[in-house]
Amino acid sequence: MGGDQYFDSYGDINVHRLMLEDAPRTLAYKQALESLGDQIRGKVVLDVGAGTGILSLFAAKCGASRVYAVEASDIAAHTKEVVSENMLDGVIKVLQCKVEDADIGEKVDVIVSEWMGFYLFHESMLDSVLYARDRWLKPGGLILPRTAKLYASPINMEKHCNDRFGFWTDVYGFSMQTFIAAEAQAMLRAPVIEQVAKEMLLSEPQLVKEVDCATAKQEDLRSFTQDLKFTARKEGICHGFCFWFVCQFENGVTLSTAPSKPQTHWKQATVMLPEMLQSIPDKVRFDCKVGFVQSKGNERQYQITLEM
Repeated sequence: MGGDQYFDSYGDINVHRLMLEDAPRTLAYKQALESLGDQIRGKVVLDVGAGTGILSLFAAKCGASRVYAVEASDIAAHTKEVVSENMLDGVIKVLQCKVEDADIGEKVDVIVSEWMGFYLFHESMLDSVLYARDRWLKPGGLILPRTAKLYASPINMEKHCNDRFGFWTDVYGFSMQTFIAAEAQAMLRAPVIEQVAKEMLLSEPQLVKEVDCATAKQEDLRSFTQDLKFTARKEGICHGFCFWFVCQFENGVTLSTAPSKPQTHWKQATVMLPEMLQSIPDKVRFDCKVGFVQSKGNERQYQITLEM
């Protein structure tokens, strides 16, 4: 979706409720902010993409002297009411604008942002965080989260495929198998966002990309490739490659969207292969080159390629 459409989508309260109900996500930020102690008490905080303001509220409760909650969508009007409702007007200032257009007027000690999208980079919000870092963060200031790592593993998606294809074999007593090919093409056009079980992975995960938010450059995120080498560890069928991410905050706080961890609203993203591959433990390899390229037509999306 384009810029205006992107921010319009975040004016939907249901989107924010989904994120707030994501306890692993929200509590990781709460724990990370609470663990900072004197690194946040009396300090100035910038919340990039504040949404309902929950991270700003956490920061204020942890003793921040000022919090700038920057939110470009229309939800910002409600965020201002939330701040007043919790009697934090003297600490939190809500700015309805893009962070690139914000006029904060001072350097900040801490930047906090929940910028991660599906397969980590979808929505490209990290660009805005890096812009805010370069413009507003004091030397030696903190960014939450500090690092993010994207992982991948070959995966068996048998149940998912059976459910999607099997639906067309009996539609209220009628066969509509002609739609199976269209269903298969739809699965190839975009990652499948679904919670998967650890048991569905066919090999040990490999690191695709690591981002250090304190040093990363926007141009490094426009496109990147990684050679991955997997040895099959389970018998079955490989339908594609599953991606998830892990974020590291200060003081050891971690937010993981791995299949082995409690479900988050991100779930996992699986890129399906056009042909199924046989997985034989310790005998078959699933080596590939994965590429991520920011779409020229829509910078909020990435084109993902797999070469095997």
